[in-house]
Amino acid sequence: MSTSKEQISRLDSLIFDSIVKLKEPKGSDIAAIAAYIEDQYRSPPNLIKLLSTKLKHMVASGKLVKVNHKYRIATNSTKTSEKRRCSSLLLLEGRPKDSPKAEKTDANVLSKSQIDVELLKMRGVTAQEVAAAAKAVAEAEAAIAEAETAAREAETAEAEAEAARVFAKAATKALKCRRLNI
Repeated sequence: MSTSKEQISRLDSLIFDSIVKLKEPKGSDIAAIAAYIEDQYRSPPNLIKLLSTKLKHMVASGKLVKVNHKYRIATNSTKTSEKRRCSSLLLLEGRPKDSPKAEKTDANVLSKSQIDVELLKMRGVTAQEVAAAAKAVAEAEAAIAEAETAAREAETAEAEAEAARVFAKAATKALKCRRLNI
């Protein structure tokens, strides 16, 4: 039985394979990728939704490029073995991969006098100012949570719209085939 990581990496491979085999110069749309995978392999009933989610992830990670609802393999995309080699070299150097500390070596360092000034400012703050600042932070956190929820809902709506577009395209294609056969 395969694990979920194997299935995810297999879906990556299937997507790459379908884009390469379809040889469309402007890229392949999700319907073409899904059709190729369905023709070549056994696919789950929710393939379109899985593809939509996976394609977004691959675009976000830079593995694919999306232009006008078509996907192409990114030109700067390297082979996984090379990525693994590079990540192991980073670990050997003692820096974790994609570590913010590794990139931010020029952090803003305050002098002793600057720290003393900041401490004096903090000592002069009243309880009302602290409460107002805490309220502002709480409101900002609530706004961030609402924005994250809205972003998730927008992603879901976009995936559903993409699935509807693919369904409409497939239905149109089936209708054309029926007309030709009649």
